[in-house]
Order: sequence, then structure tokens, then C-alpha cells
Amino acid sequence: MAEIASDLTDSLPIQGERRLTIALVWPKGFDPTYSIPLPYGYFKNNLDKDRYKVVIIDNAIEGRSCRDSSFLEELRACEPDVVGVSTWSPMFIEALDILQVAKEIKPSVVTVMGGAHASSYFERIIGTPQIDFIIRGEAERSFGEFLDQLQMTNPDWSTVKGLVYPVEDGHKYNEPDLSQDLDSIKIPDYEAIQLERYVKVGYRWNSPPTGNAPIWVTRGCPYRCQYCAAPDLNGRPVRTHSIEYMMNWIKYLYDTRKVRWFNIIDDNFTYHIKYAKDFCRAVIDLDLKGVGFGTPNGVRMERGDPELWQLMKQAGWQTLMVAPESGSAHTLALMKKDLAVGLVPKAVQDIRNAGLKVQGFFIIGYPGETLEDLEESVKLIMDCKFNFVFLNSFQPLPGTPVYDALVERGEIPDGLLPNSYSDGKKAYIAKELKDFNFPKFILMTHLKMMWNDPANIPFHFSLMFSRFSPKFVLKKVGMIFWNMCFPKQQIKNDVVFEPMHHTGQVVASTVLGSK
Repeated sequence: MAEIASDLTDSLPIQGERRLTIALVWPKGFDPTYSIPLPYGYFKNNLDKDRYKVVIIDNAIEGRSCRDSSFLEELRACEPDVVGVSTWSPMFIEALDILQVAKEIKPSVVTVMGGAHASSYFERIIGTPQIDFIIRGEAERSFGEFLDQLQMTNPDWSTVKGLVYPVEDGHKYNEPDLSQDLDSIKIPDYEAIQLERYVKVGYRWNSPPTGNAPIWVTRGCPYRCQYCAAPDLNGRPVRTHSIEYMMNWIKYLYDTRKVRWFNIIDDNFTYHIKYAKDFCRAVIDLDLKGVGFGTPNGVRMERGDPELWQLMKQAGWQTLMVAPESGSAHTLALMKKDLAVGLVPKAVQDIRNAGLKVQGFFIIGYPGETLEDLEESVKLIMDCKFNFVFLNSFQPLPGTPVYDALVERGEIPDGLLPNSYSDGKKAYIAKELKDFNFPKFILMTHLKMMWNDPANIPFHFSLMFSRFSPKFVLKKVGMIFWNMCFPKQQIKNDVVFEPMHHTGQVVASTVLGSK
């Protein structure tokens, strides 16, 4: 272990000699209209500025690949000691190429990968020559601990939470950081991640075309949905910032960055119902003029009550996103969603009674789903009179339970990558729906919604162009019509990464702690 660590750190300065330069590269493939490099903003503000120089290189907003000359020049100019990249599954190959380019430019550079794909699929990608280390899950604290150890003569990697690292007979991995003390983390540096530029090019996720910013209030997901990797990213306990911390964060963005719309990007903002109510009451007490709030990732309908929905309305919510995912009890059981379909209509009505519009997330084409199941989803949508629905085609995400099950059954190869989350191309189609025209189903469902509730038609159309980038909407609509006319083009499963399978991977037995 010491010899491997020495190979990676011999060329680095000893602690105190000079600042390390850390280049964080945001890969092309992230859509700037709904994704922003928030994790890099966290790193920028939470690393010791006296010891680490952080350079953020954003290839997504620049619209360039890692082989473009302008990127190569920028990376060479900063002369990084460490290059880090965060990635989702669709842009994993590009992220891998970024690390390859970094090693071509500077063979001694140390490379680190994080993000959703690396956190949930780490056992199959560690050992790839481009990746020296992986940090799983939350890394605001552990990345700094990793950098500290990197400069030691004999690094003790077992102290770095979430780290996947080399040993003589393979790799070890430490449990992720699940600290309850979220307030010890400084808020992101929004200037460093070019928030205003993102907003100018159309960044907004289900929010009005005004100054908006993402904020992160709670972390963790206790549920067992088979299609989701959230517990791998943030653990199962739902942890919260203090109300005071969050109000200071909101006031900073309101006063300093002129933000008027706050998108809470949590998966479970309302899980602790009392906390969510206290948050809303505190926002109301701030009495900030013209503010609005959104929870675009959705909330669990059973984690709320009429009082909470009314408080959210008073605090600045206009719409509320919920996530039934299906109207079929059979499909929900396959998903292990742990949601009773029967509670959905009343919950939607309670939310509407509070004066909020209701939007719904649905997954279509889940493994084992049938035509009858899809018809039940349409029936639920009509019965509840959702103001808008997002019908998302199922994509097998590497590392999730359903992905592993599909691999085990031989339905997909291990290493299959979704090409995109939003372009209509599927990496997998369930055998029960092999010849089903998904784009036509999506279009017909929206037309049925308009016929079912004509009074909602103005909202239906205004939402598409007032809450999302017109470029994003036109791209989506165009892809729906194209794939509807050419249904055989729906499937595109030719991107496969050959995963690494090491037998030497073990959980580090050392008791983890801070350096």
C-alpha cells in the first residue's frame, strides 16, 4: 500500500511548500439549461484557500469536448497537480477522456472522479487506468481530507470518508461521509460556477425566467426505489441544515446575487414534516418581496398534510411536484416505490385546495410493465387532473438495483450507459413493450389531459415556455415527433463501458474519522 501511495504522491509538494493547484472539470454532456456545477461551488468555498488553488473549467457551458484546443490550452495553463471530474452516467465516457487528457498533458497528475455514476458504480470502474481515486457521495469535507493525505509521505487513506483507493491486491473503499453536522459546510461559491451566465443562457429547472439559484436543504433518502441511486449518494438517514443556516443562505442570495427564485434540489425536503413547516414559517417571517420557491425533484405525497401545503403556498410556492411514478399497483410493486396508489387522488386534491398547481413525475417502460399498467397511469392522471405531467422513459442507471437485476438476467450487458436522460433515445426497452410507440403515448396523454380539463390548457402551454428554456422545450418536442414518426430509432444501446472486476476490493476496516 505504501509503495502505491508513493507512486501517486512522489511528485507532489510536501505540506507547506506551496499551494496545490486543483483543476475541476465539468464535462460536456451536462445540459446548461437544467444542470449547474454546484458541487464545484462547494469545493471552491470549503477547501483551504491558503493551501489549495481551485480552478473550475466548465466544458458544458462552453459547449466543447475535452479534445478541443481551447480546453487543452486552459488545462495546460493552470498546471494542475490534481484533476477532478464529477459525472452522471451519460457523460461518463467524456469524463474518463478528460482524465486521460490530463494524464497525457502531465503524466504525474493525480486524477479523482466523483458524482452519481462514480458513487453508485464504483466497484466496476475503479482500476480503470485514467482513474487514480474515486470519492463516493458527499465530498465537501472528504475532498479536503484527501488532498491533505495526498501530500503526506505515508498517506493514511483509511481516514478519508468515501474514498476508493488502490492497495497491493486491488482496491479498498471507505464508507461515505454521513455527518449530521451539515452546518459545518460552507455554502457554494455561486460566482465561481458562473450562476449569472447560466441563467442568461437559459438555466432554470421548472422556474420562471428570472434570477434563480439551486439550494440544498436536506440530504438523504430512506426509500428503496429500485431505479434510483440516491441512497448511494447521500445515505438513507434524512439530515437537515438548521433553519437559521438556511435563512442566512437565502438572504445572502437575495441581497447579494439578486436571486428571487429558489429551487430546493432535495429528494426529500418534506420528509421531516415539522422541519418543512418550520422552514416555511421562517421564510414567511423574512418577508422578502417577490420570492418564489420550487421543489423540482418532487416530494413524497405521504410526507405532508394540508397545513404544510398551505404554508408552502404562503412561503412562495406556486406549483408542487409530486412523484407517483405510476398509476399501477403492479408497476409500483416492481419499483418497490412503497406508495399506495389510493392515497394519490386525495393528496393531489389537498395540494390543489391550498392554491397550488400540481405536477407529476411518471416513469414509463419500467421492466415488467405492461400496456394495462400504462393505461392505469393514464387513468390516474385523468382522475387527478394533474396540471402537468412529465412522462419519463425508463433508463437503467448503472449501479442501481434494477440495473444489476437486468444484468443478472442477461437483458443488458454490464457497462451499458444511457446516452442521455432527455433526448428520447433509450438504452433499454422492456420485452413486454417491445413494439410500443412511447413518443406517441406521451403526446396522446398530454392531448387527453387537455381534453379532460380544457380550463387547464393555458397553464399547460404556459408552463412549457415560462418554466423551462425554450431551447430545451423545442428540443424535447422535436424529439417526440421524430421518434413518433420513426419508432425504430427509439433504441440506442451501443455505448458500453467494459467494467473492471477486481476481487481485491474490501471495505476498509479502520474506524473512520477526520484527519
